Amino acid sequence: MSRFVFRLAWRETRGAWRHFGYFFACITLGVSALVGVGSFADSLERTVARSAKSLMGGDVEVRSTQPLPEDAAPLIAPLTPDIETTRVRELVAMAQTGPSQSHIVELKAVEPGYPFYGTLVTEPARPLETLIGGGRALVHGSLLARFGLKLGDRFRVGDLELTISGVIQKEPDRSIGVFSLGPRVLIAGPDLDRTGLIRPGSRVRYRTLVRLPEDRDAQAFRDRLAAALPAGQRVATYGQAQPGLRRFWDQLTMYLGLTGLVALMVGGIGVAVSVNAFVRQKLASIAILKALGAGWRPLLAAYLLQTALLGLGGSALGALLGSAVQPLLAPTLTRLLPIDLTLSFSLRAVLSGLAMGVGVTLLYALWPLLQIRHVPPSLILRMDVEPRLRGRRPWATALPLAGGLAALALWQAGSWKIGGLFAGGLAAALVLLALGARLVIALARRVRWRSPAWRQGAANLHRPGSHAGPVLVSLGLAVMLVVSIALLDRSLRAQLVDRAPGSAPAFFFIDIQTDQAEPFARLVAAQGAIAPAELTPVVRSRLSEVNGASIAQDERARREDAWYLTREYVLTWGKEPPGHNTIVAGRWWTPEEAAREPLISVEEEIARQLGVGLGGTLTFDIQGVPVSARVTSLRRVDWRSLTSNFFVIFSPGALDGAPSTFIATVRAQPDQENRLQSAVVAAFPNITAIPIREVLERVSAMLDQIALAVRLVAAFSIGAGLIVMAGALAITRQQRLYQSVILKALGATRGFVSRVFAVEYALLGAAAGLAGSALAAVLAWAVLRFALDVPWRWAPGTLLGGVATATALALLVGFLGTRRLLGRRPLGVLRSE
Repeated sequence: MSRFVFRLAWRETRGAWRHFGYFFACITLGVSALVGVGSFADSLERTVARSAKSLMGGDVEVRSTQPLPEDAAPLIAPLTPDIETTRVRELVAMAQTGPSQSHIVELKAVEPGYPFYGTLVTEPARPLETLIGGGRALVHGSLLARFGLKLGDRFRVGDLELTISGVIQKEPDRSIGVFSLGPRVLIAGPDLDRTGLIRPGSRVRYRTLVRLPEDRDAQAFRDRLAAALPAGQRVATYGQAQPGLRRFWDQLTMYLGLTGLVALMVGGIGVAVSVNAFVRQKLASIAILKALGAGWRPLLAAYLLQTALLGLGGSALGALLGSAVQPLLAPTLTRLLPIDLTLSFSLRAVLSGLAMGVGVTLLYALWPLLQIRHVPPSLILRMDVEPRLRGRRPWATALPLAGGLAALALWQAGSWKIGGLFAGGLAAALVLLALGARLVIALARRVRWRSPAWRQGAANLHRPGSHAGPVLVSLGLAVMLVVSIALLDRSLRAQLVDRAPGSAPAFFFIDIQTDQAEPFARLVAAQGAIAPAELTPVVRSRLSEVNGASIAQDERARREDAWYLTREYVLTWGKEPPGHNTIVAGRWWTPEEAAREPLISVEEEIARQLGVGLGGTLTFDIQGVPVSARVTSLRRVDWRSLTSNFFVIFSPGALDGAPSTFIATVRAQPDQENRLQSAVVAAFPNITAIPIREVLERVSAMLDQIALAVRLVAAFSIGAGLIVMAGALAITRQQRLYQSVILKALGATRGFVSRVFAVEYALLGAAAGLAGSALAAVLAWAVLRFALDVPWRWAPGTLLGGVATATALALLVGFLGTRRLLGRRPLGVLRSE
């Protein structure tokens, strides 16, 4: 690149800062959103990585829904000498504090040595062995608050009465999710055996924690141990701790990052507007340089270099602000984390933000800068009579520009599928908004208003030099994002919470033993249930073979995200398909067919994931006994029914002899729920009641936190859209000043001119609000219909709110941008022309 290009770029950059204030603000705002989200994601990853051993509780963990076989313990010791092991058992249970007070809790039983890593923080701060064992228990503070308990009080779990010896303040290896079923209760292993809760078929998670010597390789030990243990035992190292946590937060921060990318894309429209105006101002200078012999290529290179320098400056400021935004974003999300998040500076997020900012700047600026090719030297003499440039628009560059923006989306998403969907959706939204802007401008030209103020205000949308198109597209895109988030939030909340009493069950009861089924049903009926209890037999198992091919331990480890391979399958059987299931392929079995061989019906999505179809086979491991069955039908399950749903249903007789329990759904009036729950827990201490209402409230609270974070990031898009509008007003300031003084010279009052501008801004805001809200409705419907399988809820209030808010913001920005023009006197302005 020649010295001339650098010198020209540097000279233009030094003298152009005041012309590019809005350009600078657009890039700064978009980059700050990206860096803020990226920094938070990196801080979370570092915290989880640093606390990996504490999150697991050991170097290696063996986890299963069945206890480690007695002959498996000797397999561990020979693999590595000087190792330590301890056992942890976790389950949900019911805690009783009185005849009419009970609550679901997450019970955890530990043995000596726990925890190997991390610190269990309690109040009082005493050794763990002095706080549990012998009927003593540590509880979470929320249990004390719920029942008004204090240290020394007693409560019952199963057949055992426990004394509260302390409060859990921090538990290092608590399984992390977005919510929990109940407060933690920590007891000693022998006390769990005395509760009588562990019975055949009970839902218990068994964990064996292994501590290795410092010089031992955890991964190599894990591989040898996995090969030695029987199938059904999941073996993981501390580096694989909390895979669900990592997946959840990776996905959430990815979507937050894409939301921030929308803000940067909206800001890119402001870049294009600013660069286009700057090129228009520089037409005479460019024509002179061409007359002196400069070619269009070095001129284009110089102005591209200038744009890159300005984009780099805006991106650097955005990276600084983004690092400062991280502490504002973190509190909205860390409430979902039971670990202390350490915020830190992220060089990766900063460099990524700088690259994204400069990339978006160049891609959006290239189109208007290509006008330089068509500036003739003769324009010096013909500027007043030929202000428009000749030549075709650079359509040949449209595809590379679109490809560049799509590449940035793919980079931010880190996924071809998600990035492609985002890029396609964004492109479709931009095209539709651009067409909508053209329609609005055409209507403004054709409609004849009776009111002079309305006529003049509408005319401003289509007059030469108007930036109505870019303003409508940018503000409409921001409105689309914010309104779609509000619509999704409303529909999900309505689906979870807004259910009439009786339309959803009040409780799920689990771990009902076979001999307890009939007395349980009689008790529920006597306690005023709305309908008889719906009892369903279940058998717990693990998938071991698909179409005759064994699922090896190493495959489970490599495909940790493949939950359909590693999860526990709860099986049932039935003569008829459930009422809320639809057969989509094959047919249900007849009694004669069920008597000949084991048959199964599989949910369509899990069948697709497993790669099994009609005629295929699945083999399940039921406490060491393999049971194979042939697929005769695929079902579509209505998971929104809040009743007993299953991935796999067997034919009658296929699971005879397998250890089974019952689950039940019970419907009750809200004022009868506490009485019914307490009666069941008092009569059957081993049965666990899961109150649906409380679970839905926890999910709603989780949605509140996520929606708040998404709205915070989406606010950057609204800000970028308003900056684009303010920049367009600043660019046309001289034109608006001239218009206002001409109107005043013709007898218009200051109030009339104010109304003209107000009509223009109101039309811009209303049009952007209407277009954005309409696209938001389409986007929300598509996400609900195809991604979440949730019914669309018509929300006119939300849609009208989007239109009203966009109109109000446009009026506010317009007023702030033109209020000083209204006070200028016509004579002074006209004399200067």
